[in-house]
Amino acid sequence: MFALSRHFSYQLPHPSLLPLGCLAVAIGFVVCWSSGFVGSRLGVELDTPVLALYAWRFALATLLVAGWWILRARRNGRQIVAPLDLAADALVGSLTVGVYLLAMLLAIEQGVSTGLASLIGALQPLAAITLAGWWLGERSRPLQWLGMTVATLGAGLSVLDDMQGVGGAPAWSYGLPLLAVVAVTLGSVMTARRPTSLPLEARLTAQLAAATVVFFAAAWGLDEGRVAPPPLTTDSVMALVWLIVLATFGGYGFFNASLQRFGVGRSAALIALTPAATLGWTALMFGELPGWLGTFGMTLGLLGAIVALLAGRRQSPSGHKTTTTASRRVRPYAGRSGPRRRAPAARHAPRTW
Repeated sequence: MFALSRHFSYQLPHPSLLPLGCLAVAIGFVVCWSSGFVGSRLGVELDTPVLALYAWRFALATLLVAGWWILRARRNGRQIVAPLDLAADALVGSLTVGVYLLAMLLAIEQGVSTGLASLIGALQPLAAITLAGWWLGERSRPLQWLGMTVATLGAGLSVLDDMQGVGGAPAWSYGLPLLAVVAVTLGSVMTARRPTSLPLEARLTAQLAAATVVFFAAAWGLDEGRVAPPPLTTDSVMALVWLIVLATFGGYGFFNASLQRFGVGRSAALIALTPAATLGWTALMFGELPGWLGTFGMTLGLLGAIVALLAGRRQSPSGHKTTTTASRRVRPYAGRSGPRRRAPAARHAPRTW
């Protein structure tokens, strides 16, 4: 997701930007990103089919974003949208939003602790680093591999602790968060290999619509066809507001703001903090705490992820470090004949959240 987003260009923060503003963006990003895992737990706790709840969540979010797209199109004039670009973004959304969240939700429903699901999800940038080396020809540094090894060991210890304690989930269910990581990493690679010039609101509409289809299909196939809207109780409405406002729009909005201010590398390091934030949420709201082995494993996972991501700061072709990822324009991947040319006015936002 992060490691494969370098084909996007971002502006440097204005010199007058106050440090307090940067701190607010960083905190908002970590809080809203972790709120998605907490929202999954809230959905599981409700007395309503959780897959249908998620399907209608994405249906409502799609309608809101589509309305935004229509308003922008009326104000800015008609724009030509290539159907193939919409289809490509829909495919990406089905992986990075639909399959990713479906696998995480099913894992939590089976009893995998929310904090552990968040920890495994935070390994996605590390998986992207690995896949980038194999598919896109990017080189990984030895310190990155050390950090990834430590992070994987920490995740393994957390899994052992979780199997003995919190959720009592079956062994196979711990493969679901790994499936989620594979799906979102594959979708991120696809955006890197085939970027589009669609406006942000068009991409969001396509991706959220694809996630809606994924969850309606899952509700029909895995939940005995229960796809009716959830009852409008206080709990279900609060869960929908949480998932749409905080997890979807808040998470994506702060993700974009973080990339604009900090660049890809530092934003990826921020996502390594989300397991700790998720643990705080779940401890306060559900009394869910790991044992000593899980605490040690989560600490190792966080340290390893941060080391690997900080060690992955990009270097120029001559080998010199660049100080700010956000200041860079498009660079060719190894094995390509040259960089892609785009109109100077074209600005692209990240595809995943």
